[in-house]
Amino acid sequence: MKPTDNLSRDTEAVADSLSAMIKREEITSYSCYDGYLNPSDPTMITADDRKQLVDWCYGVVDHCKFSRETVASAMEM
Repeated sequence: MKPTDNLSRDTEAVADSLSAMIKREEITSYSCYDGYLNPSDPTMITADDRKQLVDWCYGVVDHCKFSRETVASAMEM
């Protein structure tokens, strides 16, 4: 077995997990209570919030020496 074979399976597992989380998020209903997150409110998460999240993700992949394409792929989902 080549080292890339294991990486390929790990990538598939991560993609499967992300897909399952996205499906769950789509069917889960959230509500806002005393200031908690309400995903249906478009003003709740701003462009600056998203930028900070992407910057944090890049910091994690840089620290772990992963490909930055991982972040780009995750943000496109």
